[in-house]
Amino acid sequence: MPRKMMQNRVLMYSLLIATASGLSACTRTIQSTETSIPGAAAPSVRGDAPDAVGAVTGKAAVDGFLKAVKAQDLQTMSAIWGTTKGAARDQMKREDLEKRLIIMQCTLTHDKWAFLEDRPRLQTGGRQEFQLELFQGQRTAKTSILTVSGPGGRWFVEDINLLPLKEFCR
Repeated sequence: MPRKMMQNRVLMYSLLIATASGLSACTRTIQSTETSIPGAAAPSVRGDAPDAVGAVTGKAAVDGFLKAVKAQDLQTMSAIWGTTKGAARDQMKREDLEKRLIIMQCTLTHDKWAFLEDRPRLQTGGRQEFQLELFQGQRTAKTSILTVSGPGGRWFVEDINLLPLKEFCR
């Protein structure tokens, strides 16, 4: 493998591991006036109002987020990923948000996925943890996605266990 390609791969995995271990560990809150993410070439996969953030249920947040990943729709991903305070795009610097979304999009790239359990596992603070299996070609991986209720009762994807999916980012 050429040296430059190897360096890029090492950098990508370093970013992936750093992001996976701290996706929801960001304690710094930054307000941004820019909410638009360039590169959202695919049509929106949102089922509700296009300007709404979050989703109506935790399961709908997972569903919408994974559909946005598949469509490479960073704008919709940024509207569904968040915390109890709301969408992450309203709490982070734009360049940090874009980097994290791109890493998540690469890691979560899939052909199809399925919920492993009918109901979410309830966690502290009213959070809901969904168990999933993702399929990519001959690869499969089981992981979990944690959702949380935010402002207006809207649900957001708060945390994703990316470690089981490290082979998905090609």
